Amino acid sequence: MRSAIIVDSTSSLPDELKNHPDVYEVTLKITFKDGEVMDDTTNEMSLKHFYHKMVSVDELPTSSQPEPADYYRIMDQLVAKGYDEVYGVFMSSKLSGTFQTARMVMQEYQDRINVHLIDTKAVSIIIAHEVKELIRLIESGYKAEQIIPAMNQMIQDSEIYVFIEDLNNLVKGGRAKAASAFIGSVLKIYPILRFEDDGTVDVFEKIRTEGKIKKSWLHIYEEARDKFGDRLHLGFAHGDAYDKAIEFRDFFLENYPNEDIIIRYLTPVLGVHGGKGALGMGILVDADLD
Repeated sequence: MRSAIIVDSTSSLPDELKNHPDVYEVTLKITFKDGEVMDDTTNEMSLKHFYHKMVSVDELPTSSQPEPADYYRIMDQLVAKGYDEVYGVFMSSKLSGTFQTARMVMQEYQDRINVHLIDTKAVSIIIAHEVKELIRLIESGYKAEQIIPAMNQMIQDSEIYVFIEDLNNLVKGGRAKAASAFIGSVLKIYPILRFEDDGTVDVFEKIRTEGKIKKSWLHIYEEARDKFGDRLHLGFAHGDAYDKAIEFRDFFLENYPNEDIIIRYLTPVLGVHGGKGALGMGILVDADLD
């Protein structure tokens, strides 16, 4: 059984996954008001250009999902290469039409290749971790009827929390009133967002200082550690705030020095919404299949 995986660009795949011969990626895009179009990317130079430009413009860029032609091109390649099945692993269907478009196109190929669609109900490092686990399960010889339930359970167990530093980005995006953002900035009150079980995003809590955010997130991590044990991993994704990500990582390492903590960028499509300085914590849980 030869298996392929299609994933979207918001996943921030590391090079070892991006270059895997059975992994294919569809790319979202952003467009600035001046007409500049950028691919959603993990390239550090492009990311720095994006975040620098975003804070200097009055109007946020718009994001767009991959074109149907992108899926048709990949699906044609998979059929031509003789793949038996394909797993589509995409960002939350509540945040983008990416999953819906993928489903529309990929299901047209059901008579030529087995199609398995997975709504991760998440973004960024959560998706990357799930792709890594999916590859492990496939290479371990598990079948789709075992893999899909395990993936769904992993999706349910994983969590994302995001702390928004630049409230002005929420104002530009129409998600907060200017007065509320001003008060929040002056008082250093940070909204903490959480991805809910259905893939939507809501305010989890509002915290006054970064120190209290660290303590709150450590408590969340410790509860997950008690529940999942060695299946638990931790990661941070940032909006051009590497030093802050390092600071949070080191805080966790003081308490859990053996934890292998990943740090990645939020891609431009996610950065449009989170803003420069945003920091996300991912509770990453392995599939419960050995």
